[in-house]
Amino acid sequence: MRFVHLTDPHLTPLTGRWPPGWPSKRWLSWLSWQRRRRHLHVRERLDALIEAAREHAPDAWALTGDLCQTGTAEEIEVATRWLEQLAPAERILLTPGNHDVFGADSRRRVDLRWARWLHGPIDRVAVRRFGPATLIAVDSAVVTRVGSAAGRIGARARDRLGAALRDARGTFRVVLIHHPPAPGLCKRRKALADDAELADLLAREGAGLVLHGHLHHDRRHDLTAVDGSTIPLLCTASASAPDASARLIDVDADQTGFRVRMRSLRHDAMSGEETWLSAG
Repeated sequence: MRFVHLTDPHLTPLTGRWPPGWPSKRWLSWLSWQRRRRHLHVRERLDALIEAAREHAPDAWALTGDLCQTGTAEEIEVATRWLEQLAPAERILLTPGNHDVFGADSRRRVDLRWARWLHGPIDRVAVRRFGPATLIAVDSAVVTRVGSAAGRIGARARDRLGAALRDARGTFRVVLIHHPPAPGLCKRRKALADDAELADLLAREGAGLVLHGHLHHDRRHDLTAVDGSTIPLLCTASASAPDASARLIDVDADQTGFRVRMRSLRHDAMSGEETWLSAG
């Protein structure tokens, strides 16, 4: 099967009006958008990247959040219309980011309006099978205080993720999460609160690949599993930033496991091809 990883498009525009309500974390994020981020995240770059990806006829789209900037009702509705146009809902698996779940109001609206693409997560974990691959999305987005962009999974979701990884043995297991899945990959104020517990879980249960966002640039780190295998932890660049990219990943099963081919896709070029064998 072939799938595309996209993340952090921050695609929804914010108006020049101050957000409603009293000064808050949402106001600070609105200011960040007006002063800097609106010049970095350009919808035309995202549209060009999507068209380039469509030319490769992916079987599935893996999205790891931050479709919004401040999680307002207007932003969530714009993102909903974008999701409807991207591909049929059964071919998309989405997990939210911290900018999507910006407040309690955002959480309720995201869960309602994006239900078709969240695919009924149980304890914040959703599973979708595509041929030889199983995509497992774990929701790390939580409402945080001013100055924090952290995430958290929690014990119940980690237990559910462990069960999903065990149930999917024999397939190529891909974990999708917004926040970096291991300690030391970003500053603590932006990190997953239980990243050490997640890394231990992944090392015990194994996985073929972990894809995340949040850092806005292509990054790779490797996690060593208890059986000695290597689990690639890959961050993909923001899909609307100046270095906008997506990852195009092919998975083929053979007698020894899985052959994986990964390429970095930009709107006008393909680069960075890697191939490797994996037990999944």
